[in-house]
Amino acid sequence: MISRKILIIDDNDSIHLLYRDFFESRGYCAESAENGLEGVDKYRMLRPDVVLMDVQMPVMNGYESSKGIKAFDPDAKILMITGHTQDPLATQSLREGYVSHVLQKGWNLDALFKTVVQVLAA
Repeated sequence: MISRKILIIDDNDSIHLLYRDFFESRGYCAESAENGLEGVDKYRMLRPDVVLMDVQMPVMNGYESSKGIKAFDPDAKILMITGHTQDPLATQSLREGYVSHVLQKGWNLDALFKTVVQVLAA
């Protein structure tokens, strides 16, 4: 079985660890980036199957990072994870087609995993 690659772009180290451990325990290869600019660079190097993207980050926010990834790879699968699903940048990212889903940041990892599986199957 080929391991799926997931890239977690978030400025919160706790989120990196939580998501990385969770997805690796399910057979994924998980990498992380601390801001949007680093995330775009890592995307270009790693070409992950799916990206979990925070909205509010230093250096480059999630909207700009998603836009940069999509300019490089229009088929990139990006899910935006945010503490506020009505965040204007999250809404704009979804409306402009840079992300396929905007999900509430939290600890319901099973729901997140189910969404990732659905996105990868599409």
